[in-house]
Amino acid sequence: MKNKRFIYGIVGSLVLAAVLFFFFLPPINPTSIAFWIYLWVSLIPLLIAVIANMTKSANVKKEQGILGVFAASIAVVLVVMFICSPIFHAGEYARRIDLVEADFSEIDEVDFTKTAIIDRDSTMVLGDRTLGQLPELISQFEVSDIYSQISYQDTIVRVTPLDYNGLIKYFSNHSEGIPGYIIVNATTGKSDLVKLEDLGLDGMKYSENAILFEDRDRHMRFAYPFDIFYETNFEIDEEGVPYWITSTISYKGIGQKPTITGVIAMNAIDGSMNKYAIGEIPEWIDRVYASDLIIEQVNQSGAYVHGFINSIIGQRDVYQTTEGYNYIVLNDDIWLYTGITSVNSDESNIGFVLVNQRTQEAKIIMSSGAEEFSAMRSAEGKVQHLGYTSTFPLLISVGGRPTYLVSLKDNAGLVKMYAMIDCEDYQQVVTVDKDKGLEYLKSQYVAAMNIVDTDNVEEKDIVVSSISYMNISGDTYAYIMDQEGNVYKGHVTINEKLLPFIKENDVLKVKYTKGDVNSIIEITQ
Repeated sequence: MKNKRFIYGIVGSLVLAAVLFFFFLPPINPTSIAFWIYLWVSLIPLLIAVIANMTKSANVKKEQGILGVFAASIAVVLVVMFICSPIFHAGEYARRIDLVEADFSEIDEVDFTKTAIIDRDSTMVLGDRTLGQLPELISQFEVSDIYSQISYQDTIVRVTPLDYNGLIKYFSNHSEGIPGYIIVNATTGKSDLVKLEDLGLDGMKYSENAILFEDRDRHMRFAYPFDIFYETNFEIDEEGVPYWITSTISYKGIGQKPTITGVIAMNAIDGSMNKYAIGEIPEWIDRVYASDLIIEQVNQSGAYVHGFINSIIGQRDVYQTTEGYNYIVLNDDIWLYTGITSVNSDESNIGFVLVNQRTQEAKIIMSSGAEEFSAMRSAEGKVQHLGYTSTFPLLISVGGRPTYLVSLKDNAGLVKMYAMIDCEDYQQVVTVDKDKGLEYLKSQYVAAMNIVDTDNVEEKDIVVSSISYMNISGDTYAYIMDQEGNVYKGHVTINEKLLPFIKENDVLKVKYTKGDVNSIIEITQ
């Protein structure tokens, strides 16, 4: 009877292990804490058999030995996790990401054709509307909420697949697969449903909501049982072929310091897979380093800059990221942007961090300015009578000046206005209606901030028709109209010996940036 209990316990544990592996898909990798939890839970039937034998036998050395090994495994895992923690390896954790100091001048002037002004929430509204216009599909499929932001054919877009609208719809449609995906231009908001048959492709057989062996994660786990998966995104290559892109990681010891080791690219149509190590990843894959992992790495770099004890006591030079983040495009790659602030959590940033999500190239720009949420509140205050809410800012360069760009949305989540906020002085806000566009917003911001836009500088001789002066926020500006009806605005300090004494019919030489009101850079007689 005693041996039978052991046999039943072993068989029960093997069956439970198979069931758990099929449904929960843990990695068979002892550096993952998920593996150990899977192992311990799988051993429950055997442990029950061991305990039952102990109550029926006077000689329990064997049973005590098995229970001792089980308890020891838990103790070893906890000890290894503790030994490999930042307490003993603070310097290693601080070097998880190589933050290279850079100057903001290295950031290219804003290119509005590659500026993701449409945020994720607005994109989801646009995507749902696109599918809603196709009644033959909406009854069978739903829009996934993935919406990965990628660089595609020299534009910045968000893409998300359709998925089965429930288990019954899966059985009705899985033989043909999912017919397409939604692509939303993150600059213009133009949303399209791409039908795979129009590209000469079959439907997608592998997805999140598929079951059994067409389940995306199960298909990948059975092919790579020993790899530790971190995050899966939906992307398309330059020909529009859909892929599931999954980052793989390794740990220090057990469950500590996750480090990206590569990606697995799964064709969502036929399930074929390729595994790429770091340095071998194709350029069309944009999202290798997950956003939350980047934030964790930057925070640990700031926390442990002078060791573990300093991160708690003294906190000299310790910094942390602000609560939010966004994405910008540099050289056709997606870069995560976030501000960094002191651990005192005041309302100002001490700099910015930019991290390439494909290569992990990282720049830290030490430049004091307003914390993002302060800038958002300032933009909302500018239009408080309308009750609009601000999106999380994008960091852009306008004339080499760090500037926040936000959308202002109504209660329905629709973008109504755009705003630019000066990073150094968040009370300097310029807003325009959405219909006037970002280029118009930029021209108004350049004029208001007296920024020299070197790509938009002109010089000409004018004849003065009229001149007036206006006080704005304690500063005096001269407004000059020439005989052609053009208006020029300049701060009186540009030429204090000339501007206060200009008269009608004076001939002036003006260097300026163009706009509805031209901004004077230099003026002489």
